[in-house]
Amino acid sequence: MRTTNPAMSLSSPASPPTVLFCPPLSGDGRLLAPGWLRHLGVYGYDAVEDIILASLISGDPLLLIGKAGTGKTFLLNSLSEALGLTHRHYNASLIAFDDLVGFPFPDKDGSSIRYIPTPATIWQAESVLIDELSRCKPEHQNRLFSLVHERRIQGLDLPQLRYRWAAMNPCGPADSEDFYEGSESLDQALADRFAFIIEVPDWDGLADADRRLVADARGINRPSFDAVGLSR
Repeated sequence: MRTTNPAMSLSSPASPPTVLFCPPLSGDGRLLAPGWLRHLGVYGYDAVEDIILASLISGDPLLLIGKAGTGKTFLLNSLSEALGLTHRHYNASLIAFDDLVGFPFPDKDGSSIRYIPTPATIWQAESVLIDELSRCKPEHQNRLFSLVHERRIQGLDLPQLRYRWAAMNPCGPADSEDFYEGSESLDQALADRFAFIIEVPDWDGLADADRRLVADARGINRPSFDAVGLSR
């Protein structure tokens, strides 16, 4: 399933993943009403929820495209929190490669270099969110290619990494309502490595009931937890 942004030139994958949608079940196996994401405090995403769940089932890379304030980052961070994942959230517009791999440090004999990890390095991550991907410098896009495509960094495997997620603003022309200064179309090869590309709903597309839920401040700073068996 693919929903493409008209501001990006994307080709269809050669062999789209085959995914099965499993309906939500309670702990005793009873069918629940749709709206898993609503249990995480994410509203207005009903139309694309099946695609997001398919990406969780398959583990294929997921890219969310939407205007500022549409909940892209909140959704992905909430998913990682509810599923209990070791998560890394990087801002691609500010990222340096050392943020991913750590600081290079030569061994005592000078024969090799190892990386000193920090709390932000990617080595132990189970999920990673590359935010503001369309604001990433071209050289960093190239370095992120193997991470998105192969779960590798610097040629090294990341065996614990299950989910590769990204989010970005639209890349419309300067005279359009989708224009964001500094948001550039992705390199074609990198964009095509995302099996799922979703344009997320905007405020104008929400029902009044969902607008009231989004505007309700009582959910701010409340942790997300898996109350309906999402991990199952």
